[in-house]
Amino acid sequence: MFNIVLMEPKIPPNTGSTGRLCGATNCKLHVVGKLGFELSDKTLKRAGLDYWDNISWKYYKNIDYYYKKLLKDSNFHLLTTKSPYSYTSKKFRKGDSIVFGSETKGIDEQFLRANWEKTCTIPMMNNNIRSLNLATSVGIVLYEALRQNGKT
Repeated sequence: MFNIVLMEPKIPPNTGSTGRLCGATNCKLHVVGKLGFELSDKTLKRAGLDYWDNISWKYYKNIDYYYKKLLKDSNFHLLTTKSPYSYTSKKFRKGDSIVFGSETKGIDEQFLRANWEKTCTIPMMNNNIRSLNLATSVGIVLYEALRQNGKT
C-alpha cells in the first residue's frame, strides 16, 4: 500500500512499533542509514512482538543512496515540524513513500529544502511541545493516507 520510511531511527521501540503498524496495514517498512541500535536488538523484537515474519521490510545502509532512490522511484512526503503544510492537505496515493526523520535530528535539512513542496507536518496546539513520538506520528499520518485511499 505505502512505504513507511524511517531515516536513521535511534529508539528501538519506535522502530518495532512502526514495524508492527506496517504489518497490520500491509505497508512496507524501509529503515535507512545509521541506526541507534542493532537490528537484532531484543527491544526491537519485543516492540514488534512475534510479527517480524509478517512484516515486509528492508534495511538500506547508505542514506545518500536512499535519497537518490526516493527522487527516482517514488512520490514521497517528508514529515517535519518545520513545514507550514499540514499532512491533511496532502494527497496520498498508493505506493507513496512517507518519510520520517530520526528522533534526534529529523530529515536532512538540505534534502528538506530541495524538496520543500513535499514536506508536511502534524499540527500541534501547544507550542511548548517540540514534536510527537515517532511511532505515534507514523500512525497518525499513515491512517490519514489509508483513509484517503478508502482503506479504513
